[in-house]
Amino acid sequence: MKKIKYSIINVFCLSLLIFNSWQLAAQENEPDSASPLSDFSVLIGGEWYLDNSYQTFEWGVGKLSVISKSYFLVDGQAKLVAEGAWIWHPGLKVIKGYFTAVDMPYSFFEYTTAFEGKNMMNALTTYTPDGVSETYQENWEFLNDSSFNWSLFAKTEEGLSKIMGGEYLRK
Repeated sequence: MKKIKYSIINVFCLSLLIFNSWQLAAQENEPDSASPLSDFSVLIGGEWYLDNSYQTFEWGVGKLSVISKSYFLVDGQAKLVAEGAWIWHPGLKVIKGYFTAVDMPYSFFEYTTAFEGKNMMNALTTYTPDGVSETYQENWEFLNDSSFNWSLFAKTEEGLSKIMGGEYLRK
């Protein structure tokens, strides 16, 4: 009788553990609409490809950040070239992004990000290893759950001038 009692308790505890693990996993992918970072949920998961490169996005601990990594495909192999995170800055009350990079003209990227409808708008400042900075406007227009248009604009005396762009596809 003791064995049956312990077996039932073990099954109950195991079921409870599995259910709680499932709940935590489900919560990890559900956006918290009250979070300033909730609009990033469309990017979470998969690999986002543009030409010979791709990016990944995942929630940081407690969904207090969004971790992103960028890869170049070199001879069919993925090479990590940039990584960083977007966070909600509680003092400035804005979303900030800080990224480092290798094998690029710039080694540090600083973002100030806002979401407007289906668009992610980024005021971007890039820095060379010597500290020389350039300022850009970067726009991500979300077309659906599997694609977005990316545009990079240089700030010129005449206004914004598009210098790069393309459509990212999730695979």
